[in-house]
Amino acid sequence: MTESILIIGGGIAGINCALNASKYGIQVYLVDDTPSIGGMMARLDKTFPTNDCSICIEAPLMYEVNHQPNVEILTNTEVRRVKKGNGLFKVRLVKRARFVDEEKCTGCRACVDACPVSLPDQMDGKIGGMRKLISIAFPQAVPNAVYINPDCRFGKLRQKGACVGGCVVDCSQCRECPIALCVAACKKEGKDAVRLWQSNKNIDIEVKSIVVATGIQDAPVPSALYGYGLYDNVITNTQFERLMNAGGPTAGQIIRPSDQKHAHRIAWVQCAGRGLANGLPYCSKVCCMIATKQTIITKEHDASVETTIFYNDLKAYGKGFWGFYQKAIEKGVRYVKARPYDVFEDPITKDLTIRYEDLMTGELKKEEVELLVLSTGLIPSDRNQSLAKVLNLELDHLGFFKEKDPLFAPLETNVEGIYLCGGATGPIDISESVVQASAASMKAVLTKEVS
Repeated sequence: MTESILIIGGGIAGINCALNASKYGIQVYLVDDTPSIGGMMARLDKTFPTNDCSICIEAPLMYEVNHQPNVEILTNTEVRRVKKGNGLFKVRLVKRARFVDEEKCTGCRACVDACPVSLPDQMDGKIGGMRKLISIAFPQAVPNAVYINPDCRFGKLRQKGACVGGCVVDCSQCRECPIALCVAACKKEGKDAVRLWQSNKNIDIEVKSIVVATGIQDAPVPSALYGYGLYDNVITNTQFERLMNAGGPTAGQIIRPSDQKHAHRIAWVQCAGRGLANGLPYCSKVCCMIATKQTIITKEHDASVETTIFYNDLKAYGKGFWGFYQKAIEKGVRYVKARPYDVFEDPITKDLTIRYEDLMTGELKKEEVELLVLSTGLIPSDRNQSLAKVLNLELDHLGFFKEKDPLFAPLETNVEGIYLCGGATGPIDISESVVQASAASMKAVLTKEVS
């Protein structure tokens, strides 16, 4: 194979883009800066409007792309430099050390069990999720190998009880660690995969085209919005997604963070923070259907749970979305066109009272719930700014990558040979991401030489 393309981002869009391109005999480099491909979809419970299992859909694709002979997956890897020359892009990649040999690690988790320190998981911490200093991204991760928290490796977590990094001798000088419990556990299993002396590695490649599939991420919650950060039982829609996920920290039990009791009165607030000085100025398109999905699944867990969605405008733009909304109504989900303006907590029961204006009647009302879920919207990936500089691409005023012409040159950029798909262009759902991935992959495959 003499032709190669680079795909930046290993979410559902990047995976589908790689699979499509590989069918045409193209060498594909699939790069992601996290320890596993899969992106946000890998952490979801179900997908709307069919409510199919999210990881059941994505895991086979992850397995397939991992076993394509002409696809090379590079996780924990950043794009550091891109230059044009002789009709190709000359790319410098930096593969960050994960301090584990991916080829030798079998994901047996003996090292995870041996690790003495757990910290709140970045995504699941609010609802009780914990992660060891050596861990695997999620059970179906690709590559199925553990990685070590760099703060542990470099001695920044000694006060937390970490054994790695507590030695005065640098690991790069000593390759026989007598104190790291993960090293001992791995050797006991006969693997010897933990490599505390591993360093970052530069990789230089040449490709004829590049596809940017950096995805999207959750918007941060403005300080104290509806009591978030003040009250334990105010969470985000992504945290609720993890709460009802069988692979999440509560094994799918919809329980309150404050007392671990099952919640029987749950409310969702749509457009949380939208329009505020430090909130989002735009609609994220998918939040209404995410809340609808979550209420339906909650009802399937326990039909007696009272579910209420406070909304301003209902967004049901895709195929089957309106029917999905109707299904929620049939299951007893209550939609209230309202503007919530205050939330306060009962210090004894930890229940929450929501004050709101009913936009249909103009009345001020209040309602008591046991759990409050905030739909905070979606924002550009935090890697967009630096990547735009490396690739010499334009970003729009919101921070998403800018298309050359959405009508006449969709998914193309101001740089010939570089294309976009998925959340790189804006908030988007999974099905749209997959469609864009197919289009972007064909544009990348058909690219000749770049000038």
